[in-house]
Amino acid sequence: MFMKKQKINKSKIFTDPIIYTKNLLNGTMVVVDAKTTIRFLDKITLKVIKGFKTGIHHSWYKNAIVSFSNDGNYFATVSQEAKISILYDSNTKKTIAKVQRHQGSVSCVAIDSKGKYFFSCGEDGKTFVVDIKSAKLSFTLPTHIDAINDICFSANNQLVATASYDKQISIFNFAMMMPVARLKTNAAPVMKIHFLSENRLFSVDKSGSAIIWDLNTKRVIVRLDGIHDVVRAVTANSKFLFLGTELGYIMVYELENYAQLSRSFIKYNTPISSLEFDASSDDLIVGCENGALHLLYIYEGDKYLEELLENKEYDAMSEYVHTRPLLLYTKSYIVLSTIWEKTIQQARELLQNAQEDKAKQLLSNFSSPAKKTIIKKMFQEYAEFGKFVLDIKKGNSSLAYSLARKYPAYKESKFYMLMEDKWKKLFAKAQKMAQEGKRKEEIFELLSEYRGIPEKTRLIQEMVAKSEVFVRLKSAIVKKDFKVAFELIKVNPFLKEFEEYSKLLMYGDTLYITISKAIDTRDIHESIKSLRVLRDFPDYEVIAKKMIQDIESQGQFFKAVDDGDLNKAYTLLAKSELLENTQAGQKLIKQWQNDLALAEVYAINSDILAIDGVLGDYKNISSKQMSLARIYAWTYINQIEYAIVHNKEKNYIEKGFKNYILNFGIDDHIVSTFEIYKKKYAKTKLNLDALKKGTRAMWRPSMRVKNILK
Repeated sequence: MFMKKQKINKSKIFTDPIIYTKNLLNGTMVVVDAKTTIRFLDKITLKVIKGFKTGIHHSWYKNAIVSFSNDGNYFATVSQEAKISILYDSNTKKTIAKVQRHQGSVSCVAIDSKGKYFFSCGEDGKTFVVDIKSAKLSFTLPTHIDAINDICFSANNQLVATASYDKQISIFNFAMMMPVARLKTNAAPVMKIHFLSENRLFSVDKSGSAIIWDLNTKRVIVRLDGIHDVVRAVTANSKFLFLGTELGYIMVYELENYAQLSRSFIKYNTPISSLEFDASSDDLIVGCENGALHLLYIYEGDKYLEELLENKEYDAMSEYVHTRPLLLYTKSYIVLSTIWEKTIQQARELLQNAQEDKAKQLLSNFSSPAKKTIIKKMFQEYAEFGKFVLDIKKGNSSLAYSLARKYPAYKESKFYMLMEDKWKKLFAKAQKMAQEGKRKEEIFELLSEYRGIPEKTRLIQEMVAKSEVFVRLKSAIVKKDFKVAFELIKVNPFLKEFEEYSKLLMYGDTLYITISKAIDTRDIHESIKSLRVLRDFPDYEVIAKKMIQDIESQGQFFKAVDDGDLNKAYTLLAKSELLENTQAGQKLIKQWQNDLALAEVYAINSDILAIDGVLGDYKNISSKQMSLARIYAWTYINQIEYAIVHNKEKNYIEKGFKNYILNFGIDDHIVSTFEIYKKKYAKTKLNLDALKKGTRAMWRPSMRVKNILK
């Protein structure tokens, strides 16, 4: 058989453990080993394009001790003794910044996906954040009470998460400069975390307990089964979660139903020390402790699967994917699934028409054990189908319905549909008789053939006893009081047998389509008006409420933009991802980012007046208060640090500390600055804990001063 060209997995062996891999924006890949040898590789050939060495030998690399910016221009690592974190320019090989403020070892480092900040996390539970452009400490993240084990960023680069030995995950929005959540596992120290699509977060603790969190509700979506190993590396795409383990396994979970597709997608005889996913090629990049680097095409065998599909070798396809579970998600296998479903349906129709031989011939391409079991069961079910049809023709409804309960597949046949149509017509006639006050005996006589059929008898009895309920249902529908209508149906299930119920559901579907068109034409008034009706339909209640909220938010946002009400516009923007994707939203975000970047430049030079000029329009915007507080706090710390470096008077500097804490309270940034101060001014008696404290959350731009030391 001619084989289509198959994508080949690639490998390369290096001397030392691979501790970091990353896809770069220029299409190359960077690989770092335990001796912090940096190599830039061609992803197709795996040839080294360029590289350099730092001379730092890492004996501990289970945490994220290396990080690169997406453009490859910057990289961060931990010093050999793990006391300092270092930021380098990877083009000049020169040091840009160092963080030496941790009390204890540095546990992990990271550079955000926009290459703006360098994060240094420590065993002291603190995270110091350096502005890469200025190489100065910019802010700190909320403190953990124990060592930080991992750090990661959301796809939109707005959220940063830290995981700690304190069994907690801290989520911080550094676009808004405010804490978002504290997720408590209550099990064991959290070792690894990774943001997933659709606002989800994966975490795994020291005991192997793995959780997927919903960041909208801050609750657990699911606890994953099947992890009985130490997870050393994590990566994901929109469909799958990949876990690399201490024993050399790569586990795969699908992210729709959270099932484990494979406990051993692949197995190496060495621990997995790094994982990265290349979405452009569907390659899983695996770094191993023995120095091996592997590029694995996750859909390996898909070309062969296509070949089998073309030759209608369906059983061979099923057998082939049995040990390659990710192929279940390829186009070829999805086509096979569709063919199988259509073939089974056609075979059922043939069996319903007593054409057993043709049904067998139709299914002849499916002979795998699993398919044989299904086919055998189907033929057994239809062994009594002739009797079912005969009972219907003779009017033996009780026997026919009994067989339909025994063999649910019969309910899909045209014969069952005809039987149901007859029932519905007679039931509707009986319902009309009940409303006209006909005697119960007459009604029961009309429906006599349905005696002994439990599901029909119950409906008949309820209809006769509650004929007035149907009148109320019709009245509610006429008045478009759909909430009352569905409440009546909920309490009286027999109403679902009436044509009015079917029409009611069809009206809801039609209304939804009409609303979608109105939204497309920006007819906001008509959309909201119709959605308020649609939310009374149980099947649409949740989506209707969400759509109303989104539409109202958009309307308020666009009006605020047109009116120049920046406070309201930015406040709404901060609450809605939908608004972020609008043209007006993108314009506001870009304007804020540009102004913030300029303010940060002025903050480095401690120029309060220049910051006032740039950020003045934002001073009354509530959603920007924390960001403004961060900029002014940073500026004031720069003023204090400048005074320390230039040996200013002790009282002058200490007044700065007092004023800062009075305004912003105690944070890791000011504490670490005070530690620097104490080393130079050893005789100080200042005790930060004894000072009167404010809070950053309560600080307002009206409280700003030109110089914090005065």
